[in-house]
Amino acid sequence: MTLESSNDTVAILYDIENSPFEMLNFTLEKAERYQPCRIIVVSDWDARPEQKRWEKLMRRPGFTFRQISRTFFGKNSLDSALYDSAQILYQEGVRKFFIVTTDTDFVSIAQSLNVDTPSYIIGVGTKQASESLRSAYNEFFVYPPAEDVKKSKNAEAPEPAQEKAKGSKAQEKTAKAKAAKEQPAKEKSVKEKAAKEKIAKEKAAKEKPAKAPKEKAVKETAAKSAKESPAKAAKEAKPSKAEEPALSVRIPKSLRKALEERRLEEEVTLDELVTYLLMRGLR
Repeated sequence: MTLESSNDTVAILYDIENSPFEMLNFTLEKAERYQPCRIIVVSDWDARPEQKRWEKLMRRPGFTFRQISRTFFGKNSLDSALYDSAQILYQEGVRKFFIVTTDTDFVSIAQSLNVDTPSYIIGVGTKQASESLRSAYNEFFVYPPAEDVKKSKNAEAPEPAQEKAKGSKAQEKTAKAKAAKEQPAKEKSVKEKAAKEKIAKEKAAKEKPAKAPKEKAVKETAAKSAKESPAKAAKEAKPSKAEEPALSVRIPKSLRKALEERRLEEEVTLDELVTYLLMRGLR
């Protein structure tokens, strides 16, 4: 099919086998900067009949969607059909192209569009696109754009302030629940303490009358002891008979020897022997 085209036409070559629907939609938004002009989107739409979204997309105003026919089927059949369509558009004077793919095989299509008169070619692909494919274009857009990726990550992860506020609320809720749980125990403890203090006061009040006579008796005993202390001290100062010092006498050695021999005969102590002999002499 010969496509109507002119210098005011922008052609979009869409690799439907390697590029998702969202990438084409992204490209159409980029192509709107060239309007008012005719924008022709070329691909094998029948290859993906299960995607009903094409029908809605093809009804968008300002865009013309064309079905291309493949001369053969198999690997690279879509590449070859898009190449043929690009050549037809180029011969009809189209010099603005979008190529939507990440397939390096499309480098040859970009090169063919600059053989005689240079074309302005814009590539749209993922970040995995090779350097040779990017170099074949005048411009290259990465899909998804960095802004969308950043927004998506920010949407998934809560902002620090929100996360902090959320954590603070959770802590506050936990603290309230803990306080509510501990409140009965605290009240019980306070009541038990007050009851113990009351019992202690009542017990002290009962014991006070009985304690007073006891204290009076202690004071009287102390006064009596104070009066008796001089006489007691004098009495204790006077030595008793039992405490009188023992008699110590020096005797000759011969007498000492005789006493020792007698002691052995009588089988008594020396003190007992001497006491016995003295008592006999006193009689």
